[in-house]
Amino acid sequence: MSKKLKGITIFMFFFILTNIVSAQNFKISGSVTDAKTGEKLIGVSVYISDLSIGASTNADGNFVIENIKSGVYELTVSYIGYIKQNKNINLSRDLTIDFVLEESSVILQETVVKGTKAILRETPVAFTEIKGEQLEFKLASRDVPMELAETPSVYASPSGGGAGDANLFIRGFNQRNIAVMVNGVPVNDMETKTLYWSNWQGLGDVTDNIQIQRGLGASPYSVSAVGGLINMTTRGVGSEQEFVKVRSEFGSGNNVKNSISFHKKLSETFAATAFISRRTWDGYAVGTYANDWTYFFSVGGEFGNHTLELTGLGTPQEHGQRSTQLYFTSTNPKTQTWEKRGHLYNPNVGILNGNMFDDRVNKFHKPAFNLNWNWQIDKKSTLSTVAYFSFGRGYGTSGIGTFAPYRDSDGYEDYDAIWTANTSASAINTKYSTTLHSAKSIRVNSVNNHNWFGVLSTLTHKLSDMLTLTAGIDGRLYTGIHYQEVRDLLGADYYLDNKDVNNPNRMTAVGDKVGYYNDTYVKQIGGFGQAEYKTGALITFINLTASTTANQRKDYFLYKADDPFNTTGWQNFTGYTAKTGARYNLDENNSIFANIGYFSTAPLPNTIFTRNTNVVSLGAVNEKVTGIELGYEYASPVLAINAHGFYTNWKDRAMVPFAVTNSVIDPVTGIQTFSTSYVNVVGANELHYGAELEILAKPIRKLTLKANASVINARYTNDVDAAIWPEEDPTRITMVRIYSENLFVSEFPQQQVTLSLDYSLYLGAGLNMYINPVYKFYGRHFSRYFVDDRTNPADRSQSWRIPDYNITDFHLGFTYYVTDFFVKKINLNFHVFNVLNNNDYIVEATDGPTSSIYGAAHSFESAKGYFGRERWYSVGLAFTF
Repeated sequence: MSKKLKGITIFMFFFILTNIVSAQNFKISGSVTDAKTGEKLIGVSVYISDLSIGASTNADGNFVIENIKSGVYELTVSYIGYIKQNKNINLSRDLTIDFVLEESSVILQETVVKGTKAILRETPVAFTEIKGEQLEFKLASRDVPMELAETPSVYASPSGGGAGDANLFIRGFNQRNIAVMVNGVPVNDMETKTLYWSNWQGLGDVTDNIQIQRGLGASPYSVSAVGGLINMTTRGVGSEQEFVKVRSEFGSGNNVKNSISFHKKLSETFAATAFISRRTWDGYAVGTYANDWTYFFSVGGEFGNHTLELTGLGTPQEHGQRSTQLYFTSTNPKTQTWEKRGHLYNPNVGILNGNMFDDRVNKFHKPAFNLNWNWQIDKKSTLSTVAYFSFGRGYGTSGIGTFAPYRDSDGYEDYDAIWTANTSASAINTKYSTTLHSAKSIRVNSVNNHNWFGVLSTLTHKLSDMLTLTAGIDGRLYTGIHYQEVRDLLGADYYLDNKDVNNPNRMTAVGDKVGYYNDTYVKQIGGFGQAEYKTGALITFINLTASTTANQRKDYFLYKADDPFNTTGWQNFTGYTAKTGARYNLDENNSIFANIGYFSTAPLPNTIFTRNTNVVSLGAVNEKVTGIELGYEYASPVLAINAHGFYTNWKDRAMVPFAVTNSVIDPVTGIQTFSTSYVNVVGANELHYGAELEILAKPIRKLTLKANASVINARYTNDVDAAIWPEEDPTRITMVRIYSENLFVSEFPQQQVTLSLDYSLYLGAGLNMYINPVYKFYGRHFSRYFVDDRTNPADRSQSWRIPDYNITDFHLGFTYYVTDFFVKKINLNFHVFNVLNNNDYIVEATDGPTSSIYGAAHSFESAKGYFGRERWYSVGLAFTF
């Protein structure tokens, strides 16, 4: 498949180039009329985007574009309230072309709830937009966060390298603290606020627009996040021209992706859009393969003053993971290090019967369905409602038991040795069976199923030309189902599990539940209101929200079935938001803005119910955030400058309980043993402040220069208490004091610079070329640290600072317009990432304590982490019909 596609790509490349011809200048003229009334339309934009030239229709509905070289072009006709048209033309003489435009329902264009979107020179917040065309040109099968990282104060790490395992940060806040929305609907996990990008692998293929709002954001809803808001709008059915598109991609690691999409108008008022793709990938690091499908559909139409649109999106996927960080170097020959094994090594992979055996696999399917109803009540009032449903089914795999001593000479887990141990005579426990073997080590699926229902309804009323009021409700119901099940007994006949008090010391088989089994229930209801006032050059808003969140937990293993404590009561918390802002347009080029806000948000279930039990934490309180933002912006046809400063004070932060796995290596035998503890931290305070600069210059028509930079200072401002307990006994709690005051918040670079160049060139005969090199610099990146390593009041040193690094990517694209043929457009894209092949940069690291084996604390020798990916490439070829 890959070789065939490469051959087609090379053939098309040379075929296109051979069609370049010289040209003389011609003109295009014509008129634009309304399809229903036949009236001429005034002020319609008619343009050729590849040449950056165009015209508007005059009072008679006519247009003229002159001095155009001969060639094949895409002519675009665009007018507010009408469906945009694109037409390929072969210009070898003066042409007269008349267009007839059909109205598109304004409501239908807003069918997805778009109240989260900021508007240029109006909304007083810092934001950046990425168009779907940019994603299609540059994403190249990467996770969506990797493209977002080209915007100010946004950082994305590929983590261990698995598909969809990226981590995203805005202004130093990780993705648990960023509200991510698809068509205005929140998609962060309701229990942990985590975002699993592997569930949204195909999102970049169907996205029409992404808006990144930094800080408190412009959303009027009761969804608040300290870091910012990302709203991704998928392709709708309201305004697209009909098309069919077939696309193929191939690249490093045998990445192959094929997709087909279409948009079809089914009647005068009803349309459908759909997309399906198939992707396979051997992976970047060993064992990080990917195997997924993506589907998307949107069907809807206009019915009088109402519109309905049903949207569905899902990615059933399976991918291998690399979740264990390694030391970079060590003087101990028994230690697994990147220096010894190479950057592509994966300690979470083993060998069984000569075949690769992935220990860490993620398999999940989380489809999301939205039903959007909009009602244009009158000229001043609109009611927009979306009901949504999502269910998640899947698991992540791991091992339980004694795995540590079993490593082969290449550093991989020796599953042959584990199999032998599980089938040996010593594995027979005569207390339970004289013939069956009891497993010492098994593999399990950690299942995380959920069902999620919600409704979001917004009423917008324009009281006057200056004052608009918005109000609505936001309700959600969530059930999370969590358990482990036996996946593979690795040769044994059963596994002895003692975690279920209702049936202790069970002989379990494949498919039986082990380890833990519990459900979480979340109910949330909220209301919001916003007033926006516009007068002349001044735009102001005030937004108030309130919500109540109720949490409940049921445990099937830790409590007897007849024990009333197996189900908790509902734990209720009330949150609220108050924010206001103003923008003043000094003139047609210059504007300033400011916003300030405060919100109090309810704690998460994992904070409320401590130690993975039904015990309710007395320390679970609302988190409080104060945010202030100032901005100056300049915009002209040739230069745009955005300068922003921000201050965010986050108090009573609760860190989602996390596992800490400590390992001890016998320096003689090299046998490594592990112990896992859980840590719960509440009451931490953080202060983030900084500045951002974004510049866009267009010195000539076809050249755009972009630059952005951010400097952030993010620190903890207090010492805090933490509870630590071993995995095998949640009742054995140790309280420790964490000396974190003045330590930098870790895991992201506090200095970032991005430089890029966009250059387009019309080569003739309908062929356009695009070039986009991108340079990225990352500095002052401090490694994360485990809180149990910060219990010494004499150690106030910062965690190890990851070396500064830079990466350069290169994108090259060709668009070929065709006339008088069933193919209308051909796109060919080439991408080289890390083009200079920087092969020793570190993207993630964890600080280490002082050790006789690994050296001093807070050093390169005691730290663990991941190296970044070396140079790789991707090629894409698309045909539009």
